[in-house]
Amino acid sequence: MRRKRQVRVARKRVVSAGGVVLRGRVPEVLVVSLKEGRVVTLPKGQVEPGERYPETAVREVREETGVEAAVVSPLGKVRYYFTVRNGGEPVTVSKEVHYFLMAYRGGEPRPQLTEVEEAFFLPASEALERLSYPNEREMLLKALARWRPCRQDSSPEPGA
Repeated sequence: MRRKRQVRVARKRVVSAGGVVLRGRVPEVLVVSLKEGRVVTLPKGQVEPGERYPETAVREVREETGVEAAVVSPLGKVRYYFTVRNGGEPVTVSKEVHYFLMAYRGGEPRPQLTEVEEAFFLPASEALERLSYPNEREMLLKALARWRPCRQDSSPEPGA
């Protein structure tokens, strides 16, 4: 009788923070695209040592998109797992992302090309259709339920 060969899988934990950046009375959402536009996602990135989650969200939005945004409130966190290869060996990554409702403060979207291909605003209804991951659509719905543009958003109204 043969024994099954056990494959040892390394594990890695990653903690990130990101934002659902909204602007306007009829909200638009800041998104980034990857993989030749096949993946549309919210801006997010890893927490640096000594950094708080809201600080990470503001920094990552600025770095990935060139947009300035302010944290309004926490939306929650999601956790998911995926496997990557590290030198041929599988590594299971446990990723925890802390999301924040953020209000647009200024700047035109421009992608940080080392990490994302495009950065742009979409109408919220279109973003709900185009976001690639269900947990990000869920965060967008939470953000839209809390959005109060007259107090939080400093963007000009269309046609102003």
